[in-house]
Amino acid sequence: MKYSLYAAVTSLFLISCGNNDNIMDDPRPIDQEIRNFEFKSYAVKNTVLYKGAAGQKTTPDESYLTNYWSTYQEPTWKNIRLDLKNNSIQLISGTSADVSYTIKITNDSVLIKDNNNQPNYIGNFNKSTSMFTLKRTFRYIKRVPRNHGGLIIAQNTFFGTTQYENIFGIAFTSPLDMTETGDTVLWSNIEYYYKSL
Repeated sequence: MKYSLYAAVTSLFLISCGNNDNIMDDPRPIDQEIRNFEFKSYAVKNTVLYKGAAGQKTTPDESYLTNYWSTYQEPTWKNIRLDLKNNSIQLISGTSADVSYTIKITNDSVLIKDNNNQPNYIGNFNKSTSMFTLKRTFRYIKRVPRNHGGLIIAQNTFFGTTQYENIFGIAFTSPLDMTETGDTVLWSNIEYYYKSL
């Protein structure tokens, strides 16, 4: 009787353990440590122009950008390599423009460290769709000569986005400082979409 009770308990134990070995019933996603992305498309999210005396605001259409950036439709980097294990990103152009950064990912936002070791927003990584969105902002500022200063022209491209708050205060504190006909503040926020290879 002891032997049959022991055999029954052992059989029951083996049967119950056998049910947990089926990994198909409870698959766990394996997170890839290295993701490679290729450029697919772009979208101009917004373009804002302040121009002339008193800084009249307009929102020109996309074709206006070609006056300042003839190649905005194509990103500098055709591929992106995201290394989640080593917290790094490599932007690949196939030329000397290739760059690498240490990253931090918060939710889906990807941050790199700028020259002052401060976090700088570069874009979004969506694990569920295997998409990477690189965010670039194009800025043009022109301040025509005044009695107390010469001509200032700045034309730059940065990661992230530009808003009113982070462009005014550079050459003009506000549109009210734009007192000459040639004064110009222009920015455009563009997203470049990359699909996982």
